[in-house]
Amino acid sequence: MKNILIPVDFSDNSWSSIVYAVKLFKDQLCKFYLLHTEVLDPEAIATLNDHYLKSIMNDANHELKEIKQQIEACNHNANHEFITVLKFQQLTEAIKDEIEDKKIDLILMSTKGATNRLSTFFGTNTVNTVAKHFKCPILIIPEEYDYKPIKQIVFPTDLNRFYTTDQLTVLNDITYDNNATLRVMHVKTETELNSIQHYNLSVLKTSLQGFKTHYHSVPSYDKKTEVINTFIDDLQIDLLVMVNYKHSILEQIIKEPVIKKIGFNPHVPFLILPNINNQ
Repeated sequence: MKNILIPVDFSDNSWSSIVYAVKLFKDQLCKFYLLHTEVLDPEAIATLNDHYLKSIMNDANHELKEIKQQIEACNHNANHEFITVLKFQQLTEAIKDEIEDKKIDLILMSTKGATNRLSTFFGTNTVNTVAKHFKCPILIIPEEYDYKPIKQIVFPTDLNRFYTTDQLTVLNDITYDNNATLRVMHVKTETELNSIQHYNLSVLKTSLQGFKTHYHSVPSYDKKTEVINTFIDDLQIDLLVMVNYKHSILEQIIKEPVIKKIGFNPHVPFLILPNINNQ
C-alpha cells in the first residue's frame, strides 16, 4: 500500500496532479491524502469571531468533499482510496506533519497553484517544499500537463555523492513498474572520473537491474538547465529524476542566474529524491 500526499488548492493544476496520480498508480494499492491548507495570521485570528472561522472551515471542507467526489466518479478503481485533510498552518509545516502521521511514501504536487505566483524555481509553494528537504520523494507535475505513460527516464548526476539504498530503490521501482528505459546522464566536471566517481558509477550499474539502462556523458556547461532540457527534448524523456542534497546539480540549477530570468520549468514530471543524510 502506497500513501501518497497531494496538496490541493482547488486550481486546475492541482486537479491535474490528482488525475496524473491515479493514472500513474492505476495498478497499485494507494491511499491518496488530499491536503488543503488555510493560513491565518495569529493576530487576525484573535479578532475573528467563531462564526467566521467556522465559515472558512466549512467552505474548505465542502470544496475538499467536492473534489473527492469528482475524482471518485472519474476513477472507478478499487485499488484507490481518497482521504481529505484540512490544516490551518503553512503548507510546508502541514506536509511535514502528514509525512510523520500518515507514513507518506510520496508527495505529488503541481508547479503552480491558484495564486499564480512565480518563484525563481517553480511555484512558491513548490520551491518551499523542495527547500525543506523532506524525508520522502516529491513528484512535481508541470502546469497543464496531460498524463502520458512513463517510457523514458533521465537521471542526471555528477557521480560525486554516494547513493542510499532508499534512493536506488525508488529509482528502480519507478523504472521497473513502468517498464521504462532509464538513462543515467553524467554531467562531467572533469575530464577523467576520480575514484569516488568510479565507485558510484559501479554501484549504479550493479543496483539498477531488471530494465534497460543507458549511460550518457555530457559536458558541464555553465547553464545546466539548457543541457538537461535539451537532453529531455532530444530523447523524448517522460520523467526527470534528481537527488536533493547540498551542492547537488539540483541546487546548482536553482542558483543559476538563468533561473532568476526564466525559471527552470521542465515540461515533464520531475521526481526529487531526498537525501536522508541531510535531515
